[in-house]
Amino acid sequence: MSGGAYGSTSGTKEREPRTLMERLLVFSLADEIESLRSEDEWVDNDKNSRTLAKDVDFRALLSVLHEGATLDDQDGDARASVQVIEGTAELEVGGERSQLEVGQLAVVDTGSPWIVRATTDCALLITFAWPVEKAGV
Repeated sequence: MSGGAYGSTSGTKEREPRTLMERLLVFSLADEIESLRSEDEWVDNDKNSRTLAKDVDFRALLSVLHEGATLDDQDGDARASVQVIEGTAELEVGGERSQLEVGQLAVVDTGSPWIVRATTDCALLITFAWPVEKAGV
């Protein structure tokens, strides 16, 4: 039973379609990271990402980044968490920088644009949670 507003991904030549929200979704982060690193997008570019779960007020994004690659949220509309699964990264929020290592979790409050930069090849789990008034629900 699909409970999410976004249904399923369409899939690609390298990825099977998958449901974006169910009552319970369980992932092996190690397997997901290995899969991301086996795709052409990782080999040919500075990063590769996969949305693990998505609904109108929530998103879980797994990303692998080569050293120097960046991800950001220019609007800062969502509360976000950045968890380092492998490697190291630097998170900048409002001019303040924090070094993040394996096992660390940073939480950025709503209204704070941010940028994360890979200081080594790394894997990050980023979650977004939008306030009801911004989520469109």
